[in-house]
Amino acid sequence: MSPIDGSVTLANVQHLFSGWLAIPFDAARAQYGTAVEFGLLQRSLLAGSRFERTLDAIERISLGPFARRV
Repeated sequence: MSPIDGSVTLANVQHLFSGWLAIPFDAARAQYGTAVEFGLLQRSLLAGSRFERTLDAIERISLGPFARRV
């Protein structure tokens, strides 16, 4: 059944739940970007990459099967 007809599938529920759980991680990414924009952190591709990898690892460890996958 398609989600258009109002049915709820397990995949849809997991996607919605993982989206809600990921809000703090998205907020951390936004704060990092804002800090770079205001000059509080150095604009660096290496530092940004390290931050993203670390945050991604924390997200995967803490959310387990509900972590987003790219």
